Amino acid sequence: MIKEILGHLGQGDLESAVQLYSHCQEDIGYLLIAKAPRDQKLMQNLAKMLFAAKDFEKAAQVCEAMAEYKKAAELYARCDLYDNAAELYAKLEDWEMAAQMFEKHGDYNLAAEYYSKVNNYERAAISFEKAVNHFLAGKYYFQLKKYQKSMELLQKISSSDDHYLEAALMMGNILASHGYLDLAIQKYQNVAQTVGLNKSTLGVFYNLAQLLERQKKLIEAKKNYEDIRGLDPGYRDAAQRIAALETEIMKGVEVVDASAAEAELLEEIEELQPVEEAEQEVVAMPLKPAAAGPPAKAQIVSVMEGFEFLKSTSLFESLSLGEMKAFWNICANLQLQAGEILIEQDQPGQALFILKKGALLVQRIEGGKNKDLVELKPGAHVGEMSLVDNAPTSARVITKEDSELFQITREKFEELLNQNDKIAIKVYQVFINTLCQRLRQTTAELSAAKKASA
Repeated sequence: MIKEILGHLGQGDLESAVQLYSHCQEDIGYLLIAKAPRDQKLMQNLAKMLFAAKDFEKAAQVCEAMAEYKKAAELYARCDLYDNAAELYAKLEDWEMAAQMFEKHGDYNLAAEYYSKVNNYERAAISFEKAVNHFLAGKYYFQLKKYQKSMELLQKISSSDDHYLEAALMMGNILASHGYLDLAIQKYQNVAQTVGLNKSTLGVFYNLAQLLERQKKLIEAKKNYEDIRGLDPGYRDAAQRIAALETEIMKGVEVVDASAAEAELLEEIEELQPVEEAEQEVVAMPLKPAAAGPPAKAQIVSVMEGFEFLKSTSLFESLSLGEMKAFWNICANLQLQAGEILIEQDQPGQALFILKKGALLVQRIEGGKNKDLVELKPGAHVGEMSLVDNAPTSARVITKEDSELFQITREKFEELLNQNDKIAIKVYQVFINTLCQRLRQTTAELSAAKKASA
């Protein structure tokens, strides 16, 4: 059998080779690969035969042996061998695809590493979170300015963790920058009491002194600066701060300091850089100045505008809360005036649209004339098939009046589904149900039309 299949491949008779191979009860694929002569043309035919027989794993192995790494990676991914695919994409320096494959394989630390290479820091943060690496996930979210998520993760770091001090500095910074000075001071004091003053905690004591100074607790602030100077006489501007505070305490007036050193400390957080997993020295994070006047009622929690509406639509009713949030995050908001074309007939669709406010009109263009088919109200969705099919659309959709819509592009949709197979299964099931419902409706309308004309 092996010899016969190789003979067909040598003659370029792929159809006969596929038929023979597919009908073998035993798995002869590995033996076939081992015995195949290392002839480029024959190996190409062998890969084509295995692909046509839907033996994608062995087709991938043949492609890899021929150094056709991109084809091999695609085939490995097709048969869910994501680790093999990831290694080949990494070999090709396609870091984004390597990251996606490592993430699908469940190797989240490597996924985060490769996402960082292409500056996709949000996916890197998500991957670190999946890897239960609370520190690096929290640090990425912190530098992405997603402070609520950062706090949620950093709070899980225990005092015995090597990154406890840096996590505490970030949490204190978040609290202080949102106006919660008392909570920030409490956080730093807890660290100071737990760990004590040493070279690694100088940043914590320095930030604590700053906050105490800003709250006009001058004597306590001065003591912290003195403790810092006692351990490291040249640490930042501790000596200057002590001198300034001594003067102000003696005068009994409010501290006014316009020194360049403190101005530098109050600058914004530096731009995001890839986070190294190696242990780093903990330094004081810059703090935002407190706003003048009464204490700010700052809120770290953000509200997902339009989320309840999106969740109530039939399209997403089978999704869990977490899955719904994932979809909400890829939605864009559109505001269109009356008469604007949303979907053009006979053109490839580009996105799914969900109507929030206003009205849409579905039209059919025949012989240069527009025929109105149906009017759609809020909650309706159009264009879902364009997310899974490149075929031209069957109708035009325009806004009948000023309207607001959610838009999910094919690119964002595919990116989300590639990262979550469970969501993919649920969404495709909804699309199938929607298509079946529309087919039944069309069949019923045709049947009624025939009866009426009889």
